[in-house]
This record gives sequence, C-alpha cells and structure tokens, in this order.
Amino acid sequence: MKLTHGRRLSQVAGIVLGLFGATGIGMTHIVFPGLHCYACPWAITVCPIGLVQNLVIYGTVPLFWLGSILAYGLFAARGFCGWFCPFGTLNDLMSFRRARIRNAFSLGKFVVLLGTLVGAWALADTVFCQLCPAASIEASLPYLVLGVARVNGPFLIHMATLAIALAGMALVARFWCRYLCPMGALLALFNRVSLLHLEWTPSACTGCDACVTACPMGLDPRKEHDGHNCIKCGACAETCLPDSLRLRLLRRGKP
Repeated sequence: MKLTHGRRLSQVAGIVLGLFGATGIGMTHIVFPGLHCYACPWAITVCPIGLVQNLVIYGTVPLFWLGSILAYGLFAARGFCGWFCPFGTLNDLMSFRRARIRNAFSLGKFVVLLGTLVGAWALADTVFCQLCPAASIEASLPYLVLGVARVNGPFLIHMATLAIALAGMALVARFWCRYLCPMGALLALFNRVSLLHLEWTPSACTGCDACVTACPMGLDPRKEHDGHNCIKCGACAETCLPDSLRLRLLRRGKP
C-alpha cells in the first residue's frame, strides 16, 4: 500500500474516532492524540489542550495527561498531525496553494501553547477553547444545527476564528499546523526522538528537489526532517525516486 493511501485511511480513522459518540458510546477518559473538541456532541475522547487548561485552572497534577502526551510523543510525535488529527485532515483538504514555510512565524505555535497555559492560569478560564477553530466546527456549528446553541457573541467569535483559519489554509498549505496549533507545538517537542521518523541518506540523493515540491509544510526535508515543523506525513519519501528519504517506525541508527 502506498503511503498516501495508508495516510488517508488513518485520517479517516481519526475522524471516525473523533465522532464515535454518534454510536451511543459515552465520554471516555482517553486523551485524543490531536486537536479535537471534547464539547462536540459526538465526542468520546478528551481534547489534550482543553484538558490541560482545566488541570491548570484547578491546580491538579496532570499525571495522566503527561503520561498520555509522553506516549503519543515518543511513538509518533507530529506524525499524529500528518496521519490522524481531524483538523490536520481539514488542513490537507484546504491545501490549494503551496508555499515555503516562514521559520520565524512557525514559532508562533509555541507562543500559542504558552499563551494557552498562561491564560488558563491567569484568568482561570479555558481561553483557547473559546477561540479554537476546531471547536467551531465540532461544537459551535453542530449545537446550532441541533437547536441547543444560538447566535450570540461567543458563537460569532468562533465563526470569526474559523474564517481566519480557513482563509489561511486556502492561502498557505497546512497554515494552522505550521503557525498556530498548540497541539502541534506540544508534539513537536518529541519530534526528534519519536519512533516514527524520517531518515535521509545523502549519498543516494540526486538533488532533484522533488521532496521539496511535495512537502505540504513547505520544508526542505533533507535539511529539516524531524524538525519541529515536520509532520512526518511521508509525502517527501513517496516522491523520492532514489529512495534517499524513508519514513520509518523504528530507528536504525544514522544513515
């Protein structure tokens, strides 16, 4: 099976798990390995960003949360962004225009993550949840359709942040994942040590730049593989004819 086909199936699985509550199964305590709103009427898993805000607010030691994030990070890190996250899948579907990444701007996701934690501590509120575009799609709009929510100030704020995110995705491929996602920032901390990783063999590289053209994050995979912006989607490896780039699940030493 080609990497692209496998990734599409995995992305569908992420969406199915995110909406599995439609089957009648209630909320679990499983932390979702991506950005997924637990306020969604069909959610059965917990949003890691929403959960950590509540833990900060109530001053709870986040042992279960830390263990979950550590497990996800060591296994695939930002591979969950490229292979599983429903909002990452939406980023893929909206990727009409490729562009090179702005490295300085890509640090914005760490600023958002830090701001999320500081905001929860200082304001005793889940500030990010009130702005999150994933919540706009998975909670605000469904509840409006179901007649539970109404058009008010908070709803309009959600629609505004969603419009900004969608516009950014249409203009720059994987815009949200590149520059703003706090979950991406969290998983990026493990990107260089996770089991799922990219290997580059310089001696086999012909310098054709096909990998650069294929990368949805606007990276040069030869120089930036497994860096904090790499989502380990494998698009570069699939395009690389001399097979100098490979997506592997286990580390085999330096190529």
